[in-house]
Amino acid sequence: MVLKLVNTKLMYKPYISNDTLLFPPNLGDFIPQDAPVRLISEIVDLMDLKEIHASYSTSSDGQPPYHPAMLLKVVIFGYMNNIFSTRGLESAMTCDAHLIWLSSYQFPDHTTISRFKTRCMPHIKVIFTRLVTILAERGEIKLTEDLYIDGTTIRSRAARRRIKWRSNAEKFGASADADIQEGVKALLEQVENGDSMDDNNAGHVSYTTEEAREIADRIERRAQKEGLKKVRGKITAIRNACDRKEAHDRTLEQCAGRCGVAPTDPDCGIMHAKEDGYEGMATPNYNVQIATQNQYVTNYGAYDSAEDKSIAMDFVDTCVEENGVKPSAVVEDAGYGCEEVYVGLEERQIEAVVKYPGYDAETMRRPVKEGQYDRLAFRLSPDESSLVCPAGHMMRVIRTEEAYTRSGFRSDSTVMTCDHCDGCPFKEKCILTKSKRGEIHRKLGNIREERKAKARLDMPANQKKLKRRSREPEPVFGQLKHNHGYTRFRHFGKTGVTMDPGFVFMALNILKLHKNMKKSA
Repeated sequence: MVLKLVNTKLMYKPYISNDTLLFPPNLGDFIPQDAPVRLISEIVDLMDLKEIHASYSTSSDGQPPYHPAMLLKVVIFGYMNNIFSTRGLESAMTCDAHLIWLSSYQFPDHTTISRFKTRCMPHIKVIFTRLVTILAERGEIKLTEDLYIDGTTIRSRAARRRIKWRSNAEKFGASADADIQEGVKALLEQVENGDSMDDNNAGHVSYTTEEAREIADRIERRAQKEGLKKVRGKITAIRNACDRKEAHDRTLEQCAGRCGVAPTDPDCGIMHAKEDGYEGMATPNYNVQIATQNQYVTNYGAYDSAEDKSIAMDFVDTCVEENGVKPSAVVEDAGYGCEEVYVGLEERQIEAVVKYPGYDAETMRRPVKEGQYDRLAFRLSPDESSLVCPAGHMMRVIRTEEAYTRSGFRSDSTVMTCDHCDGCPFKEKCILTKSKRGEIHRKLGNIREERKAKARLDMPANQKKLKRRSREPEPVFGQLKHNHGYTRFRHFGKTGVTMDPGFVFMALNILKLHKNMKKSA
């Protein structure tokens, strides 16, 4: 019997750490041909970055700077892969083959990247518009066609609980002013033998903070010369009250008519956000508006107002001005539907495919039975000067109250009543009888524009646009917040807040273009 020895030793492929290669490989060989990083490099190379080039010094002193195109590619790649911090990008550039290939074996530190982003701040919208132009040249979008507009709230970097409210500033400012008046009068009464007669402010009903400080300084100098007693405390109280009054006045100035202000980021607005659950207090946020087509972001803007309708026309004008093309139609949801938007789009000769708040309810509700009260049945009279009540009676106009929107658009409110309520079968249920004065307030101009809007919205072509709207800006916001985790800004002030979404939306547009190219391949 012959025994055979079996070799049980495991065999591995050769592995030698730090092995020196005779011919070093090309890093580009490790980057797939259809990788998004190659598309980033191709797109940025097509851009004209003359504004960025002009911001660099032409002096020959010191080290030459990194190329702006390389830094822009690196930043866009970072935003595409959820690397928003400059330190995180600096770290990734030493270990990510895609970034090393993009930078061509150059390794700028986080300070250099941060300074480059700051250098891009005043020119970010121009750079973004050039990317949109490239997409239009590739046939991905047509700026002359419909634009789909929507907005979302993104949290400011400001502290959520350190808000100065306008109501508190008004209340405490008035209290500080009262302390100033009482303090000055008490101080003048104490030293009235001679000083009050020489006071230039004698006879004033109230004193400003400057006048109060001047009086306090003058009496302090006199107290030092004449040895007046028990005035130092009153002088200190007046100065403290002046400091409080000026601080509250600065808060009111920063509020600029808004309900409050975040001291660290006065440009943001105090509004409710979906992330806050709508149940807590309002927090510092920005209302970010985007215009999309084929899920490409064609323009964007950050605003301090939570009302979409108050900023709608400003954003439309921004799109037309920066893109250089007027769209044929603007498609928006019911949050934008108001007289200001309808009239504004008509003046600009842009079709308004914009819902108004009650459009869906009117379209889907069941017909009201004969003899049944319908609280929504107040309709325009034939001459459009008044309303007809649900019982069919013409209402009488009492007066017209002048009103303006936040943007300055005039939208008057008409006060009306009905003289035929006695014996009316709907008297017990009518909203007129439930009113203390038997009056209702309606904006007839808004109702007229809503009637015109309903005729447009009921057209089959516009119905298709309304259905498409839910597949346009909303998926972009989902991609931004859910997939990329971008739910809070990383800069203070309107300039920084405008810059950051510019890089984000450029990254999303290139990523969308890459996916479309793979589908068509």
